[in-house]
Amino acid sequence: MKKKNNSINWEAFSENVEKVLGEDFWNDMHHVIPKRGPSYDLFETKDQGVVVVELPGFSKDDPLHLSQQGTHLLLQGEITPHYPVPLEELHHNERMKGKFKRVIPIPFHFAFEDVVTSYKEGLLIITIFKRAHRKEMKVIFEDQ
Repeated sequence: MKKKNNSINWEAFSENVEKVLGEDFWNDMHHVIPKRGPSYDLFETKDQGVVVVELPGFSKDDPLHLSQQGTHLLLQGEITPHYPVPLEELHHNERMKGKFKRVIPIPFHFAFEDVVTSYKEGLLIITIFKRAHRKEMKVIFEDQ
């Protein structure tokens, strides 16, 4: 199982686990180790960083809070499913629901006013615009 981009190749890992443990393994794992928060992708261009967070079933009535902690984004919220039956009566239950919290490290410094968000088709898009990397500072010498 080779790494790609300094991360684990989860696709190859999943295939190898399925070969050894059987195809029901991942279905069983959802009940043993539930998701603790939404999945996200992060990419960076010359001018911005973009975080794409999966929040299917999220609505504008569900609480969502985004804050900055140094070079990290803190995403907290709650997804409330709206089923005609109580959650305890679901025959199969693996979708993320309830309260969540994710701390997302951003690989560059930013200010909160550089952040723009949008939500569409189950995805929260967080765009962080980069500031100029270096600004020349002039040193003024006073006569002594």
